[in-house]
Amino acid sequence: MSAVTDGSAVPVIACRGLTRTLGEAVKQTILRDVTLDIARGDFVALTGASGSGKSTLLYLLGALDRPSAGTLVLDGVDLSSLDDDARAQLRNEKLGFVFQFHFLLPEFSVVENVMIPMLRRGLDDDDARARAMRTLGELGLGDYAARRPSELSGGQQQRVSIARALANEPVVLLADEPTGNLDSRNAETVFTLFESLNRTRGMTVVMVTHDADFASRAPRQVVLKDGAVLSDTRRAIG
Repeated sequence: MSAVTDGSAVPVIACRGLTRTLGEAVKQTILRDVTLDIARGDFVALTGASGSGKSTLLYLLGALDRPSAGTLVLDGVDLSSLDDDARAQLRNEKLGFVFQFHFLLPEFSVVENVMIPMLRRGLDDDDARARAMRTLGELGLGDYAARRPSELSGGQQQRVSIARALANEPVVLLADEPTGNLDSRNAETVFTLFESLNRTRGMTVVMVTHDADFASRAPRQVVLKDGAVLSDTRRAIG
């Protein structure tokens, strides 16, 4: 198996020999020697059986965990050179996260939930609100801005979480089973939204999924097995 690379583009994410082990006396290798380049504008589906290491890889890519060995460069920054505060700042500036559960704060309105990452980055309240409203409008949620998350359907809540992930205009959108808690109709809506973000905005998307149909529709599919890359393939587009 040979990795798929795009020699014409400088990768926005470059992994070399990433390994993650757990335990002290008895070590368990969760991820082993993963070397992978992700170009700007890629849409990558990370797939594999449960325990294959795909979510662990996503968490490393998102600077939410540190590798036991290997290097990871995100948008020109070597993550191994950063302390915890600098990693947190980088996450807020360059990465957007969407998880299986939306993690919206119930005491805040929809627009306030979307504003939070921007306020953490230092944007003033008026500018953050204006950008949040614009993003919600683009995702068809403008009419729900004043509502609480509990007043929305599951699909709408997940779209709000995507709006929040886009708030700081990230370089890469990382998604961990984003359709896992949704019915088929809402799951299709969310996946179609990822496709649109990738095609119309050139957004780099890396998505962990168990859904074979969604994985097959992604322009690039990376399959993991036992913590290693089993295959890395692209499909012809249009």
